[in-house]
Amino acid sequence: MKTVSVIIVAAGSGTRMNSGTPKQFLNLGNHTVLFHSIRRFLALSSVIEIIIISPIDYLKSKLLQDSIPTSPSIPVVIIAGGQQRQQSVLNGLNAVNPDASIVCIHDGVRPLIQPKLIQKSIDLCEEYDGAIVAARSIDTLKEVAGGTVIRTIDRNTIWQAQTPQTFRKTVIKKAYEYALANKLNATDDAGFVEAIGGNVAVVESTSWNIKITGPADLLIAQTLLEKETP
Repeated sequence: MKTVSVIIVAAGSGTRMNSGTPKQFLNLGNHTVLFHSIRRFLALSSVIEIIIISPIDYLKSKLLQDSIPTSPSIPVVIIAGGQQRQQSVLNGLNAVNPDASIVCIHDGVRPLIQPKLIQKSIDLCEEYDGAIVAARSIDTLKEVAGGTVIRTIDRNTIWQAQTPQTFRKTVIKKAYEYALANKLNATDDAGFVEAIGGNVAVVESTSWNIKITGPADLLIAQTLLEKETP
């Protein structure tokens, strides 16, 4: 039986809007953005714990406490994040339950991820080292230098990585250990797994998996939330 530990990254740089409040703690409906992100994972029976990576300044804040669903059915652990996302995830990996066989890493500002996509990424870990949710590129892509177009890139081979990104625990821990030892940087977790030769599958995303990066995203998420959850 698959046992899944979920790391929700709610710490990192560039997480504030004009209000000064970190995006994960902004209101979306009657709850915070982070609340909705957590709730999506509580719907899955294979999840045995959720680890929330919090900004240090918010570890004991009411905003964080209000972001945790009441009486969750599994342990919800809060730990401090690092100065960079990479360090935050590593802190989470060091806290993962020994009984977990799979680790699912998700951005706290993606509040509308569909549980069926999460489950598909988990299931693919039986065949692959990991699986990431990603979206096909729908726009024409241009490589630009000095303000002029160099070439057009075939968009049919380009996917935009999102989260969750799900891996066999042994693989993702090995990947992070390798990255630490070799001083590697990557903009997502799959990049480290790729660096050790891991085989990562792709789960096609939907427009519901929006990332809250600005006021317009929050308005879109609110509209989606008001509709029946798919």
